[in-house]
Amino acid sequence: MARRKRKQKTESPLPLFIAVSIFGSIAAATNGYWLPLIAVIAVGMIFMSVKVQQQRNRREKVLALADLHALNPRGLELHVAQVIGALPGWTASANRGSSHQGADVIASGPKGRKVAVQVKHYPNSNVGNKAVQEIVASKAIYKCAYAVVVTSGPGFTKAAKELAQANRVVLWHSDDLLWLQELAKAGQVPPQSLLPT
Repeated sequence: MARRKRKQKTESPLPLFIAVSIFGSIAAATNGYWLPLIAVIAVGMIFMSVKVQQQRNRREKVLALADLHALNPRGLELHVAQVIGALPGWTASANRGSSHQGADVIASGPKGRKVAVQVKHYPNSNVGNKAVQEIVASKAIYKCAYAVVVTSGPGFTKAAKELAQANRVVLWHSDDLLWLQELAKAGQVPPQSLLPT
């Protein structure tokens, strides 16, 4: 049985900052040094705002991942098509039904090359090599230049990784999909290693 990792407790720097600020204020006020006092308070406020923003970013990533897990399989397919289609120069459409031969999404890049995408909604388990086999077949059927398998779960089995590497299939984890969302929001082009053109 795998051991669970314990979350490390993170101490808040706020009590230390307050103590230093109070001590510094008393010392500065008694000696008439207001400028250093203002500088200490400004640096402390900047430090605190950075820490708050980092916590907010971690919370947003967790919420976004929870949102991916909350989608049903068809919803995830539509979401992947929407994210790819929002990237500069890309179009994408989700195939309907179960007769799509393994390609849930067909996308076209800026250079007109097609990409077949297999979407697997396995929030709690790794994707096996069957998904890679299906997308390799779909790549040929749809005359695509590239193939991608994306999962909402923790990752891929060793066999899936080996088969993907042998067939030049790109594997996306949920973090990759979240990154593509951010690139689409910013209007940036994805790297070739993530979405080949």
